[in-house]
Amino acid sequence: MSIKKYTQEEVKDLKDLTDYERQKKMTEEEIEEGAKTDPDALTPTEEDLKKFRKVKRK
Repeated sequence: MSIKKYTQEEVKDLKDLTDYERQKKMTEEEIEEGAKTDPDALTPTEEDLKKFRKVKRK
């Protein structure tokens, strides 16, 4: 896997390829399964979630 860096100007010119209609129709189970099978997704375990702490705003 390689990482491509973009300037802010380049990002503005990128085409949005998201299928928002498909996304709206997805169930929670489909979303969770998609995240589990995505090698780039970092899904925390229940043990990881227990370590999370709320950040206090100033």
